[in-house]
Formats: sequence, C-alpha cells, structure tokens
Amino acid sequence: MEEYIKFEPSKKPIYDNHNEDYQYLFHRDKLLVKKGERGFVIPKRKEIEELNLQIRYAQCLGAYRGVNCYCGEILGDVKMDYSLVDLKTYSQGLCEEEFLVSAKALLLLDFVRNNQRCGICGSSMKMKSEDNDRAMICVNCGHTVWPKTSPAIIVAVTKEDKLLLAHNKMFPKGVYSLIAGFVEMGETLEDCVRREIFEETGIKVHNIKYFGSQPWPFPNSMMIGFTAEYLDGEIKVDNDEITDARWFSKDEIPGVYRKSISIGSKLIDWFLNKD
Repeated sequence: MEEYIKFEPSKKPIYDNHNEDYQYLFHRDKLLVKKGERGFVIPKRKEIEELNLQIRYAQCLGAYRGVNCYCGEILGDVKMDYSLVDLKTYSQGLCEEEFLVSAKALLLLDFVRNNQRCGICGSSMKMKSEDNDRAMICVNCGHTVWPKTSPAIIVAVTKEDKLLLAHNKMFPKGVYSLIAGFVEMGETLEDCVRREIFEETGIKVHNIKYFGSQPWPFPNSMMIGFTAEYLDGEIKVDNDEITDARWFSKDEIPGVYRKSISIGSKLIDWFLNKD
C-alpha cells in the first residue's frame, strides 16, 4: 500500500507510533524545519513536544509512507535551533512527493484558518466530525464549506523546433517561462489554453494535449499542464502581464528559465529532451 499509494489522506491517524508523526508547522506561512545531512528535515512529534510551542488549527493530514502527518500554525515568535523557510526554498533538493505533502499541509491549514466564521450567518465553524469528509460546518445554520482549488493551465507551445517562452513583468530581468493562466468559470481547460495564449501573445494553437498536473499551494492552485502546436499568428504581447515573448531553440533555453520541481520546468525539460 505504501509504495502504490504513498500518501493516504485521513482526518484521523492511521498508524500507532505517534512519537514519529511528522509535524508540518507554519509560522507566517513559513515551514518549521531543521537542517539535516541531505537538506531540510520535517520535525517529529517527540521533538516538537520538547519545544513547548503554542499551536492552533492542528489537523491530521493522513500518512506518508507509513508515518502520520499533522499540520498546524505556530503562535508567537519562534526562537530555537530550527529554521523557517518558504515552500519554494524547502522544495529545493526534494523529490516531488515530499514537496507535495508540505503543500497539502499548507493548503489544509489555509482552509481551516480562513473558514473560522460562516459566510452566511457569521457563526463559528467546526471541522465535520462524521466519516472522512474534509469540510467545515457552521454550528448554527449548518452551512458547509469544502476546500477549494483554483485550476490554472500552463502550456508548452511548439513551432517546429522552437518553444514559446514569455517574460512576465514580475520576473527578474532575462527570466522567461511558459504561458499560464487561471481557468474562468464555465470554461473548458482547452478553451482556457486557447484564450490565454491568444490574449497574452496573439498566437493561435491546435493539437492541444494533456501533459500532467501538480497542486501548487501559492496559495491554492492546481496547475494543469498541456502541450500545443502553433497554428497561426505573429507574436504580439499584451504589455499588461507579458512584456516580451519569443520562439526559443533548444540551444537558447538553458539559463533563461528557473529549473525546479514545478510542472512548468517539467514541460520545458520535455521539450529539451524530445526528438
């Protein structure tokens, strides 16, 4: 079971060795870690108990590779022989599976703390206790809220032996990436691919194919990757989000994008390694 399904979601602990439980604790959205020989390490329950921290919104995530996982928010300042790092920093040197457990932890914490009051009547909300359904319920009117995910597409557009990369106005100078954007209400993923590429670069595409997906907790996105082929048009950037876009050959790409465990980086690697 652990090898086939490495993460088992559950509101209650699955395994008995609670001293070994992983504690994904955040302070101002930065993760509490300690430095190990191979990078950052998530502390375990027995270590956290010795620190006598004040923790709120504690929740069981489930289990990863046979070890229970919890999340929570640390109150007050953190003064100890541990570090607080953002998830992008934490992801460096990790496998994607380990990063995604930390993403689940931050997503769950964000869901719980942002739904303490009912949006209908203003009363207190509590976590649903029945079964394993993750939802917050109003103690007064019964209004129920489930975790929400915002779908976003990201696309590798090819034109013969070149890849379309764009420079967002928020990027550092010289850094390029793929076209991406959020899905509008009532819009198919494929229509979103066409719209985002056309709006931001003036390019039309076809042969849209699904590539893969990745939860992205910044703050609650699901990145859905596609490949597509050039159909028509000349590059004309919107000068709103995108200030430059170009067709890059394989030789021109190294050094202009940030290699990481993100699905955007995987799509670029796919292009660099394709025949």
